[in-house]
Amino acid sequence: MKKRLVFCGLFVFALHAAARQPGCENVGAHLNELASADQQIRQESEVLEQDPNATTTQRDALQQRWQIIDSENLKQFKQIIAACGWPKTSKDSHSAWLLAQHADSDLVFQRLARGLLDASVKAGIAAPRDLAYLADRIAANEHRPQEYGTQFSRTDRCHLGLDQVDDRALVNHRRLAIGLQSLEEYEAEARRHLIPPDCPPGERKIK
Repeated sequence: MKKRLVFCGLFVFALHAAARQPGCENVGAHLNELASADQQIRQESEVLEQDPNATTTQRDALQQRWQIIDSENLKQFKQIIAACGWPKTSKDSHSAWLLAQHADSDLVFQRLARGLLDASVKAGIAAPRDLAYLADRIAANEHRPQEYGTQFSRTDRCHLGLDQVDDRALVNHRRLAIGLQSLEEYEAEARRHLIPPDCPPGERKIK
């Protein structure tokens, strides 16, 4: 299975709903809980991928738990956005971005989240790099070239590929403009952290 990695009226309604919906004062804590679950299962997956002795049964069981967590996270995250809008602090926005980044099963909602995140960036709340990652994620999901080169796909534990970019020179220019490291440095970091050390040397590279 190919696994993607890292490292309108409705729009206006969602953006302003927080001021008049009950329960939104604790939205940050709720988002943090969902984001923590999101990261925990992915960390477990990376540990398992690095283990050459891990069995297919172990990987399948983790994948099932991963799907359940992502599905429940998406359900709750959509409810939060509908009731409270996009978070109003940079910390909470970052948690929301993480959940939107992994909402691959609902591309329509992922696009809505991008619009909300874009408005938050323009308001000086959200980080431009978060928007870059989400924009690239949507482009990869739509089989379009990335603008920032943030997304990789792994077909197995030893093969990592950078999803298509439009132009490497332009990608590096855009990355520099928002404070990201060069694409070459990013690829080297991905190679160090995402490709297990027991893979054959010739395989330990970005395709």
